[in-house]
Amino acid sequence: MFGSMIRYFSTKPKPKMKPIELKTSLEQTQTISRVSFDILKEHGPLTVGDTWERVKDLQARGT
Repeated sequence: MFGSMIRYFSTKPKPKMKPIELKTSLEQTQTISRVSFDILKEHGPLTVGDTWERVKDLQARGT
């Protein structure tokens, strides 16, 4: 019991985080989500850099 109390008091409290407020329109957010999902579905997991390169390629093609 004493060990549990020590572990409880030795942990740091979680920082208070507020929700993320997006500054893009709902349509743009949905488009970004849809394109990202399509990339993952087609090519599997990618690095962040590779994902953004594919998004840029799709935007350049007008898809």
